[in-house]
Amino acid sequence: MSDRTSLEQHLSETEYPCGREELLRRAAAAGGGDSVLGSLGGLPDSDRYENFDAVWEAVSAKHVGGAR
Repeated sequence: MSDRTSLEQHLSETEYPCGREELLRRAAAAGGGDSVLGSLGGLPDSDRYENFDAVWEAVSAKHVGGAR
């Protein structure tokens, strides 16, 4: 899982609301590595995120849920 600061840096140019594919495009364009892209790639493709906090909440929940 990517840390919050790294994820936020790679999504700094993102226009919200947006979905997973846009998040992945923005992060890749900003040079996001495997950790960043892997964190975003695990998000549901049907969800839309209103802001970075919503993205972080979803990434964190996915990580916690996967760790059980």
